[in-house]
Amino acid sequence: MDSLIDKELKGKFRPIALLRSEERPQEALQPKAGQRGCIMPYVARVIAEGKTAVFDRETYCCNGAVAGLGFGIKYYDALPGGAQSYAAFFSHGLESAVDVEQYRAICDKMPAHERPKFEKGGRFFYSRERAYRWITRDLPVYNFPERYRIFKPLSAVAGADKVQSVIFTVNPLELTALVTLDGSLREGINYSLTPQSAACQMLGAQVFRQAESEAPRAVLGLLDLAARIYTRKWIPDEYLTYAVPWKLFLELEEEAKTGVFQSPIWQDLLKNS
Repeated sequence: MDSLIDKELKGKFRPIALLRSEERPQEALQPKAGQRGCIMPYVARVIAEGKTAVFDRETYCCNGAVAGLGFGIKYYDALPGGAQSYAAFFSHGLESAVDVEQYRAICDKMPAHERPKFEKGGRFFYSRERAYRWITRDLPVYNFPERYRIFKPLSAVAGADKVQSVIFTVNPLELTALVTLDGSLREGINYSLTPQSAACQMLGAQVFRQAESEAPRAVLGLLDLAARIYTRKWIPDEYLTYAVPWKLFLELEEEAKTGVFQSPIWQDLLKNS
């Protein structure tokens, strides 16, 4: 489908969509079963190259993507020590571990290039307790029945597709326009969500939660430092994702007909950019 917002933004990257489906698309990028790493390089190629990428319960690369894509949650059983070990990893690593020897054994089994991250921790949370609360209380967890999660260009979306999230990849000026467009529809303030989450969760699970709200918010993404290592080959560092549930996308598309894009202010900015 076409997007009026995309047409008016005239940005470097076209919007993409995240879908749930029982059918695997042909000629799609997909990790091998059991492959470890990050799904964001695949998503980045959808954004930058117009590819299609697909994931299932055997090809999710990272336990964070299990939650991110709505395949359930793996933080409770993927490591010895379960969620407490992940909480140590998300905070200060060895010095945060409940069972130091158990956690040290986890570090020792990691590939050499991954070991320092586990030993020192990601430092995403100031304490293991705070990280544990995020895992067990704050992180949205869904387990949808469909076999596949598909990222593809919004322009390739068909009528029967179950679109869960529409994702714009924008520079600061384009983000300003989207926030202004969204704000024009709102009562109150704080229209966008900036969650502490993995990059894939900012495109998936966090948007799934917003879809349940009567007043859904956009979710800003690529705020995950770890993911930037994997995406900067395709997406410059100054770009962020702006992901919205389908219902909100349709509302924004309608507002785009008469909203900020029709303002002389926006037209002047485009002329001088």
